[in-house]
Amino acid sequence: MVGAIILSIIIGIAAFFIHPLLYIGLALMGLIGWQRVRREREHFHTRVLRIRADYVVPFLPGLIAGSLLSLVTIVIGLTVSIDWLWLLLIVYLLTIVTMNIRWISPAYVGAFMIGVVLLAPFVTTGWPWFDERLQSASQIPVLVIMYLTVLLLSAEGMLIAKRGGSFSSPVVVRSKRGKWVGFHRVKRLWLLPVVLFIPEGAIPTFSFWPILTVAGVSLQPLVVPFLIGTDFKIWSSLPKVVSRKVGNQVLGLALTLALIVCITWYVPWLSVLFAIVAIVGREGIHLMAKIKDRSSTSLFTNQGTGCKVLGILPGSPAEKMGIKIGETILRVNGKMVNNEYSFYEALQENSAFCRLEVIDKAGEVRFAQGALYDGEHHQLGVLLVKEDRELQDSVI
Repeated sequence: MVGAIILSIIIGIAAFFIHPLLYIGLALMGLIGWQRVRREREHFHTRVLRIRADYVVPFLPGLIAGSLLSLVTIVIGLTVSIDWLWLLLIVYLLTIVTMNIRWISPAYVGAFMIGVVLLAPFVTTGWPWFDERLQSASQIPVLVIMYLTVLLLSAEGMLIAKRGGSFSSPVVVRSKRGKWVGFHRVKRLWLLPVVLFIPEGAIPTFSFWPILTVAGVSLQPLVVPFLIGTDFKIWSSLPKVVSRKVGNQVLGLALTLALIVCITWYVPWLSVLFAIVAIVGREGIHLMAKIKDRSSTSLFTNQGTGCKVLGILPGSPAEKMGIKIGETILRVNGKMVNNEYSFYEALQENSAFCRLEVIDKAGEVRFAQGALYDGEHHQLGVLLVKEDRELQDSVI
């Protein structure tokens, strides 16, 4: 019995690993990481995190979120078909080819799925095999798509709120006035393994494969990969602050859609309203956050007094001293600083030890000090908004 259960788990995991969307998602994560590293090297002559960070950072949160959603889908016995899964893959591919990561959101994918399923009975492509698959996929109730959309959108909100601001990427660009300003970019793709059910016999199984019988119908569990993407820029605040607000707004949208689902039980045509609210709501959250952020004063700019910390290199002396993104360094080794050049000059006063006077995010002054050892970063490891006067290395 125990051996059969273990084999069932192995087969469930194997089903996950043969799904094309898994490898498409992994390739996309690699592309996101490669683009990030190339941009960071261009702006700072170094990368903040390795490419593998775009795999490692979202791995555990995605696994936990997928496991929590699976508890719900198992309890309610959420059932789809193989043709429905192929249709889902096609919709995902259509969002991915836009190369706009934030379109890989349950709000857009779910709304597009609803639109395709509702229009399928009235559409023919002239390809009999494809039309047959499409008609088969449309037999799955629209409510199933709505349930999944609400669950996945809730996961998106939690992931953005809790993890979106972690390990964001610093960027520097020229403002309209020709000055250098910095911002943080949150660009992340999460991979969630979620358990769904398909009718028994839809795929070959073994005698020990676990079967769930609901209303006289035998169902087989299947682990399916889902992708959740987000991409937004933060100019006027700290990454974790904005991510928390955006995530909570996405959770609010998920709650609104859940209420529409309840009403759709009695008024089926509201599934159209569900799709519209999902797209308009998610797009509205993005646009409102963007407008509010850009209308405020940029946080990461060159100041008359002190240097604003745009980023910290992992494992650097600055990280060990407890320097945080968004803090302002007033003095280095007793000297006032106001740009990367004066910062660098002050740091050379003592190449083995440095003492910093820092204004934290609460406006309080504190002191940080530490040794600079051989084998570590030859600089402090802070990223500042650069000046037109270039240093040999823009990392201090």
